[in-house]
Formats: sequence, structure tokens, C-alpha cells
Amino acid sequence: MAVVPASARWLAGAASAVFLVPQVLIAPTYGVSLRLFLAAVGLLTGAVCAVPVLYRRQDRFRVACAAAGFTVAGVWVPLLILGLLAVLSLGGWAWFLAFLFMPVTAISTLIAAFQRARGPEHGRAAVALGWVAAAVSVAGWFPLVV
Repeated sequence: MAVVPASARWLAGAASAVFLVPQVLIAPTYGVSLRLFLAAVGLLTGAVCAVPVLYRRQDRFRVACAAAGFTVAGVWVPLLILGLLAVLSLGGWAWFLAFLFMPVTAISTLIAAFQRARGPEHGRAAVALGWVAAAVSVAGWFPLVV
């Protein structure tokens, strides 16, 4: 039984944090009711991204990462397409880009965690991309709420 390295579990946790941190930042500024649907979707996909952290065995962790990435893509791609149509007609590119980085970051960090689960020497480029995308995603929310 191969055990998942701690760095892979941290990456899966970062995928979850990308959805949860913006919800904490938005709630005091805009209130919960303004973006209730997106908050609910964000919290649910954050919970889905947290599932791989619960597994210690390599095979189950990798399956959970793949399932979480598929779920994030399946939920957020239609929402982003609808958001793009709304942005083209109404404006609001800052919000669209902030919401765009959430699933991109989550999927890239889940891919990095999937690769890193084989060992600490695997997936170095994916890990760097995942952490950079997570930093950009979280940093992109601060101008919107300040």
C-alpha cells in the first residue's frame, strides 16, 4: 500500500481553498443573498475538492482527484459559458476573470496532486503551475472586495 505524500494532500487542499476563500471574502462585503447561487456552487465544489484529502492510499487518492476534477469541470464550464454571455452584453470583466480562475486553479492543482501522489519527484511542473494559479486566483479576489 503506497501512502500519498503530504505535498499531494496540500495541493488537494489548495484546490478546496480556492473555492472557500472567495466565499469568506465576499460575504462581509456584498452579503450572502447577492450571489447566493454562486456561493452555494462554490461551497459545494469546494467540498468536492476536499474529498481527496481524506484518502491516504495512492490509488484511492488518485481516483478521488480525477473525480473531483471532472466534477469541477462539469459544474463550472456551463456556468462560465453563461457568465461569458452575460459579460459580453452587460460588462463586468473583473468578476468574470475572478470566477474563471477558480475552476482553472482547482483543476490544475488537482492534476498536480494526481501526479504528485506517485511520489515527491513526480509532477514538479504541474505543482509549480498549480501553486502559481492558486496565488493568482486568491490575489484576484482582493481588489473586488476592498
